[in-house]
Amino acid sequence: MFKKYLPFFFIVFFGFFGCETDDTVDNNEDLYNRSDLLINWADNIIIPSYNSFYNSLLNLNESIESFLLNPNTTLLNNVSDSWLSSYKLWQSVEMFDIGYAEVINYKGKMNIYPTDSNLIEENILDGEYDLNNNNNFDSRGFPAIDYMIHGLSDNMDDIVEYYATPESAYSSYLIDIIDEMIYQTNLVVEDWDSFRSEFINSTDNTATSAMNKMTNDFIYYFEKGLRANKIGIPAGIFSNDPIPSNVEAFYKKDVSKELAMEALLATKNFFVGKHFNSDIVGESLESYLNSLDVSSSNNLSEIILDQFVEAEDQLSQLSDNFVDQIETNNIEMLITYDAIQQLVVSFKVDMLQSLAISVDYVDADGD
Repeated sequence: MFKKYLPFFFIVFFGFFGCETDDTVDNNEDLYNRSDLLINWADNIIIPSYNSFYNSLLNLNESIESFLLNPNTTLLNNVSDSWLSSYKLWQSVEMFDIGYAEVINYKGKMNIYPTDSNLIEENILDGEYDLNNNNNFDSRGFPAIDYMIHGLSDNMDDIVEYYATPESAYSSYLIDIIDEMIYQTNLVVEDWDSFRSEFINSTDNTATSAMNKMTNDFIYYFEKGLRANKIGIPAGIFSNDPIPSNVEAFYKKDVSKELAMEALLATKNFFVGKHFNSDIVGESLESYLNSLDVSSSNNLSEIILDQFVEAEDQLSQLSDNFVDQIETNNIEMLITYDAIQQLVVSFKVDMLQSLAISVDYVDADGD
């Protein structure tokens, strides 16, 4: 009699406990509201950063116009100050290679360095050039202005002489550079008026979703734009010898650390969700990690913040002039690179694994 009903007993028994298991929430289930994160990114970080940067370009343009109307060393210094202010704000937006910025290769139009001084001189001499053409990728943007206001001579009075006459070809080229930068930036800023809605609603975990693309863009910038371009390449990490001529702001020189510090701070602020130009903190990659019911994810955000502190401390010890630093004690540059590299690993491997986001780019130098 028992044998006859034994199969039925097991069906009921396992069916009951099977149902109970299905109703239990998976501790590792991702219930984070990605939309809140995307809204914070768009409304409190990306768009305000772009608006502030755009205004800084307008201020730079005003400084240039004033200088060209009355070329003198005082007004040239004003141009240099405005250039640096805008360049520092650029460090807060370069990572946002998404939307129309990606379509037009915006960052490639603004900050490819080292700049090609020979090409700049050829363009000025010839008078026929298109700064929107990618053939001029390294003769435009901030690095080109750096050459035009700091690199024509070691003597400021001599630099002023290049702009002494209204018909100066150097004046025309300087105007064309800043006009192109303003034009391209305005395209990106205006596109966010319509792109915002698409961005904040693209919450799926797919290769093309805004969340996944922006996270990858952030990491790519940190790895390539910050770690490699600002530190690794000039220090000789990827070559047989150091290349000091490849530092950012080569002709000004004494602001290369300042720009790198701005970039590192901007990436930290983005990670923690800090509103642009504010102490308010919103949803972020940090809060996303902390929301996951996985102890390793919570520890990871703490590890990343500690690594930021270590990288900031190491970077702060470098000379303001990276050319001098490389030529006198390049070991400190290499140590700084290693400190920043620890964050690359945490972002690209540990964080992406915790968030179940795939890497969408390939690099040749490894993690």
